[in-house]
Amino acid sequence: MITSIRPNAFTAPTGTNGTGAEPPAGPAAPTVPTTRSALPTSSLGRDDFLKLLVAQLKNQDPSNPMDGKDMAAQLAQFSSVEQLLKLNTSFDTQTEAQKAIAASIAALQKDQQAANADLTALLEGQTALATVGKIGVTNGNELYVDHSGKGTVLIDSGTLKGGGIVTATGPNGETFVADLSRVPAGQSAYEVSELTFTPPLKSGKYTYSVKVATDGDPYQSVKTYTTGRITGMRYEQGNPILIIGDSVSLPMSKLLQIRS
Repeated sequence: MITSIRPNAFTAPTGTNGTGAEPPAGPAAPTVPTTRSALPTSSLGRDDFLKLLVAQLKNQDPSNPMDGKDMAAQLAQFSSVEQLLKLNTSFDTQTEAQKAIAASIAALQKDQQAANADLTALLEGQTALATVGKIGVTNGNELYVDHSGKGTVLIDSGTLKGGGIVTATGPNGETFVADLSRVPAGQSAYEVSELTFTPPLKSGKYTYSVKVATDGDPYQSVKTYTTGRITGMRYEQGNPILIIGDSVSLPMSKLLQIRS
């Protein structure tokens, strides 16, 4: 009897690849992500759009030419692009014109300010020149007596009224006193040559104070003003400066009153 021989079935060991070799150990290799190259971006101009349209007409299928509606639509797009380009150019021109106008206005304003400053200085100079020879008044307590013995005592007694006393102090500390018979309320002026000072005042510069007493009340100090004849005028940095008496310089802006 002939016995059939079957080949032995081969079973690969567990964990092998069929050859008996062990698979490689370790983590799987990372997958490299695929990236798309960035497409160049650029804006189409008027000439580019026209070239594309001409190329499309040249390369169209003669048996199936471009539909008239499509061509009209593309021509309309071309016209829109043309109008937009013109509009952008117009906006750019308008912007430049506005900048030029703004620069012209700024220059004009600067010239106007300079002209106004010159005109103001001229008017102030003319006004200051017209004050020469008159009595200038400003805040303070200085009194100037000229060579003819004239000077002005100017006070503001507020609500006080009654008898008053003027006390003038010379440069060496000597004092001179004169009575004021009747001082009204508010501002009042007195000519030095008409007051009787003891001892008599000579020409020169003095400081002074005035006190007023209502009938039966104690004397109270009242506000005084610096007065003196304006003898000249000069300019400092374009501003008029008045000269009061022989030595006092007073900016025109600080002059409170001008008395004849």
